[in-house]
Amino acid sequence: MEIKELLQKHTLRCLAGGFVIGLLTCGIGSAMMHCTGTPEFCGNCHSMKHEAATFAKSSHGNQDCAECHLPHDNAVVYLAEKSRSGMVDMYHEVIRDYPARIKLSEHGRQTVNSNCMRCHSTTMEDIHVGVGARDTSDCMKCHSRIAHGSNHHEGGIKVE
Repeated sequence: MEIKELLQKHTLRCLAGGFVIGLLTCGIGSAMMHCTGTPEFCGNCHSMKHEAATFAKSSHGNQDCAECHLPHDNAVVYLAEKSRSGMVDMYHEVIRDYPARIKLSEHGRQTVNSNCMRCHSTTMEDIHVGVGARDTSDCMKCHSRIAHGSNHHEGGIKVE
């Protein structure tokens, strides 16, 4: 009888406390998700200094790294890829085996291309009609230096 009374007496407090803890967890988690996708966060690693410096000078420098480098199909795919790529980056950073110039993998290239189209689909419709471009599946074939330039002093092509 004592436990039943105790539960009845404190049920509302427990529910309210759980709700507050849930809100805090979601808020902190959301803030961490945003912060870990910014150029400031990514540029903290020794291996990403060049990429962060050239990206800051580019016409896309006001975006987060995650806008181009992570898939935006749905939240589950986004979180899974963010986790996977974060662990891979951390592993290579810890053992210090990144090359001097980081190359984008084929999977990364496909992700970046789909994100180009996600943001620039209207522009591509106009270009496809105006220029008669046949292959719009590989944006980086012509625009690989837009966001990161070609050396430490170059911030890519300015398109504004």
